[in-house]
Amino acid sequence: MMFRGVPAVARTSTTATTTRTRLHRVIANRTNFRSFSNSIPAAADEESSNFLSTGSGGHLRLGHSVEPIPYSSDIEISPVNYGANLGHKKVSVVGCGQVGMAIAYSVLNQQSAGTIALVDMNREKLEGEAKDLEQGSAFHQQVRILASDEYSVSANSHMVVITAGAAQRPGESRLDLVERNVAIMQNIIPKVLTFSPNASICIVANPCDLMTAVAAKIAGPSVPAGRIFGSGTCLDSSRLRSLISKKLDLDTSAVGGYVIGEHGDTSVPVWSSVTVGGVPLLGHGQDPSKMHDDMHKEVVDSAYDVINKKGYTNWAVGLTGAHIAKTCLNDTRRIMPVSTCVRGLKGIKEDVFISMPAAIGSTGVQRVIDLPLTDKETEKFLHSADTIWDIQERVWDNL
Repeated sequence: MMFRGVPAVARTSTTATTTRTRLHRVIANRTNFRSFSNSIPAAADEESSNFLSTGSGGHLRLGHSVEPIPYSSDIEISPVNYGANLGHKKVSVVGCGQVGMAIAYSVLNQQSAGTIALVDMNREKLEGEAKDLEQGSAFHQQVRILASDEYSVSANSHMVVITAGAAQRPGESRLDLVERNVAIMQNIIPKVLTFSPNASICIVANPCDLMTAVAAKIAGPSVPAGRIFGSGTCLDSSRLRSLISKKLDLDTSAVGGYVIGEHGDTSVPVWSSVTVGGVPLLGHGQDPSKMHDDMHKEVVDSAYDVINKKGYTNWAVGLTGAHIAKTCLNDTRRIMPVSTCVRGLKGIKEDVFISMPAAIGSTGVQRVIDLPLTDKETEKFLHSADTIWDIQERVWDNL
């Protein structure tokens, strides 16, 4: 039988050859993409690392990507782990107050770890919390719950989330917490590194940016850059997206956008990058209105509002911490605005720790995204950096 002049047997052979050729092209393209990803340079060089072009509309572009920025010449850069083992994972939560237990509970519900270790100095309360979680084991995938006031229980963790710190009081800013929490961090970090020297460490304790900087300084060159990072403005960004989605009566997942800078009063909403269903929220050259400013004020004040009404915040930050942990444990490389060293971005010369979007994986921060900003957004971002550095520098000098 003939088909357009080609014998059936020959046509079958030709089809198979064509299929193999296409498959080889797909594999080659994947290999080339992997090679391209590996070739992204470590330095934020304008020519070599600007891997996505700037759009004419002035809206969200990924600019250039840099590896984690070491704040000391003695500190190595944490390598990107392209062969992460997605098997049994262990996450430890240090500090089992309202926030710590909300994170542990969220990790348990998301089934992103095989073992959850709880560390807290209040042994009696800790035993009660662990028993409370264990007794619900019939209703979730089997997860091993460990609890102790000894850090040895956290040994060989893949991820450590630190929430321990003095509680924020009504009317107290996060920066006011610094002196009370530095001493706590000095006690925690060496013990965590003793038992889990290769773990990624996420700082959730407030003031988040300063405590992340303190933790990184205490760890020193023994920990590669990017392995210690803070939850930063992940929650702020979630709050902003939630407010926008409510305003538009849409699902939160339809809204994209970031809040960057300090996790606190000087945070910066990047309105120029906010999208709804992939469409920029603001038109070309349009400035944010008073409505946008009021929305950001609500984001900044929301934690204080919750604290005034119930005495503390825990559920939203618990979900945030668990989401970060899951991203690290599964090595998903999601881009999230976390607190890390941003020296070199936007002309910053100091080793200040504040939030910028970054790719998060099994080794912590693996890429920092230099998010394009308008002139006004850049000015506010630099002001936020100056605010944190003014305190961070003094704290570092006293360590």
